[in-house]
Amino acid sequence: MDMSKLRDVATAPGPFASVYLDASHDTEDAAKIADLRWRGLRDQLADQGAPEKTLAALDRAVSAAEPPAGKAGRVLIASGASVLVDQTLPVPPPADVTRYSSLPDLLPLASYLPPPVPHVVVVADSSGADLHSFDGQVELVQSVRGRQHPLHKAGGGGWSHRRMHQRVEDTVKHNAKQVADEVERLVDEVRAELVVLGGEVQARSAVRTELGLDDDLVVEVEGTGLAGGTDDDEFGNAVRALVAQRQQRRDADVVERFRAELGRDGLAVEGLGRVADALREANVDTLVVNPDVLADQLVWTSDRPDQVGADEAGVREFAEEPVGVERNRADDAFTRAAAVTGANVVAGDDIEVLQGVGAILRHRP
Repeated sequence: MDMSKLRDVATAPGPFASVYLDASHDTEDAAKIADLRWRGLRDQLADQGAPEKTLAALDRAVSAAEPPAGKAGRVLIASGASVLVDQTLPVPPPADVTRYSSLPDLLPLASYLPPPVPHVVVVADSSGADLHSFDGQVELVQSVRGRQHPLHKAGGGGWSHRRMHQRVEDTVKHNAKQVADEVERLVDEVRAELVVLGGEVQARSAVRTELGLDDDLVVEVEGTGLAGGTDDDEFGNAVRALVAQRQQRRDADVVERFRAELGRDGLAVEGLGRVADALREANVDTLVVNPDVLADQLVWTSDRPDQVGADEAGVREFAEEPVGVERNRADDAFTRAAAVTGANVVAGDDIEVLQGVGAILRHRP
C-alpha cells in the first residue's frame, strides 16, 4: 500500500483510538449484532483511557454508516473529537481490535487495502460490449456498440441462408474488432495489469481473437452477459478474486526483489536499526513487514513522525532541536514514518525478515 495516502493521519496530534472490526451485514439480525459489537468495542476503548469526545466522534461515525453488502470489515481511527479514518475493508479482520495509544494503528491497512491493480473488465455480446476501466483511483464505465444488423443466423438452407450466415459472422467479427481496439486503448491508458473478459461465449471468443495482448494479461470468466438473467454477483466475485490474485503476485514480486537486493548487498536492508536509519533519511521505497514479528518490537520515536530509531541517541541525533522522545510499538512507528516519507508497505505473516522488518531503498546509503 502507498502509505503516503495516510500522511494526514500520520502527522495529526495523538493519542489515537484505532478500531478494526467485523462489519458484515449478511444475516437478518446483522444490525442488532453490529450494535452490540460496537458497544463492547466502545467499552474497551473507554477502559484503555479514550476520552468521551473521541468516543462520541466514533459513535457518530458508526451510526451514520450505511451497512455493507455481505462480508466486510471496517477501520476507524480517531483523535480528539475527529474521525481521521473511516474505511470499509473488503474482508473482516480475523478478530476485532481496539487500541488507544500514542500512535495510530496503520499497519493492518497495508494488508487489507493493498495497492489497487489497474484493470479493464469487458462484458461482450455480438453487438458490442460494456467496458469498465480502473486506473487505481477512478473507475470509468462505457459502452461500445457496432453494427446491429444482421446479428442472428436464420434457419434453413440454401444459398441465401449461407450468405446470411456469412453476413452475421462478418458483423460479429467487425464488432469484436471495434471492441478489441477500444480495450487495447484502455489498457494503454490505465496501464492495466489485468483484462477480465466476460459475456456471451461466441462474442468474447471473437474479442479475444482480435486482441493483440499478451495471453497472461487476459482472463476469460463465465457467468454474465448484457441481457438479464445472468449472475452478475458471481461474475463480480470472480473479478475481485482475479484482482486479488494479481495483487498477491505483485507483493510476491516485491518480496522477491527485496531478497535479491539483500542477497547481493544491494538496495535492501533488514532489522530494526538499519531500517530505522533508512526511514530517518527518507531512503525507503518499500517496507517489507512481517506484522506478527514486528509487533513484539519497540523503538524510539519523537514528535516528528519521520524520526524513528532502535535507540534513543539515533532519534536525538537527527533532531534539529531538543525534542521529547518515547518508546512505541515498532509496527506503529515504522508505518507512520512510511506515511510521511511516501514509502510503500508490503506486509505478510509468511515473510521471513530479520526482526520482522526490511526495506527496499531508494538509493545506496
